[in-house]
Amino acid sequence: MKEAMDSLEILVDKFTLAAILELLERICHKKAENLRKNWKDEASAKLWDKAARQIEQLNVDI
Repeated sequence: MKEAMDSLEILVDKFTLAAILELLERICHKKAENLRKNWKDEASAKLWDKAARQIEQLNVDI
């Protein structure tokens, strides 16, 4: 887990926390779309959409 945390810290330092959160939001939306389109799993897709909305609500000025 430490290796993953170190890697994430490097990304935050390189791109800013706001940019990383925006990317995570996009990833969540893509996962939701994939679940709907390829797996017909609306319940899981809704959870990924909810995660995307929650990330979007974060207001980061650092």
